[in-house]
Amino acid sequence: MQLSWWPGAGGSADREYSLPETLCGVELEEELYDSLFPGGTDVHVVRSFEGGALQAARYCEITVDDEVIVRADAEGRDTFEEFGLDSLGVEMADAGPVEGEHEALVWPGVAMAKAPCAVPGAEGHNTIDTLALVLEAEHPENDDESREVLAGVIQPLFAGVLDMTPCEERGSR
Repeated sequence: MQLSWWPGAGGSADREYSLPETLCGVELEEELYDSLFPGGTDVHVVRSFEGGALQAARYCEITVDDEVIVRADAEGRDTFEEFGLDSLGVEMADAGPVEGEHEALVWPGVAMAKAPCAVPGAEGHNTIDTLALVLEAEHPENDDESREVLAGVIQPLFAGVLDMTPCEERGSR
């Protein structure tokens, strides 16, 4: 996918901080997530996906000048609707598909991906059967640019989260 947005358009001219070396603990090319970070003086990774190698659920939160600008939640969900689309301020009818290895959707400010991921639990029952990721980003504020940036981030971010998850059986779509 060729992205038409200009790397750094997210406010890097007014940015007095360095981008995090990873996005939620997943190594990505900085130009993929640069536009998610606005101008400001201080970035803080409140919580990252790193650590907890045996956990199936993970949460990430990043702030700039104490404003939450990126939130990501990875957990066992069989459908995108189970994340509560209303609480995210999106409707399924407005979703755009994202091409790639995994099933993924994008809206302005929100992207989701999911794939089979069986994580064994107690007594022969799986803790989860499907891993889903929801990514929320406050920037870029332009709806079209937001969709484009998040569409470029969701597949590689989700692939990194899948790699961190102890799936016994994995698959795509």
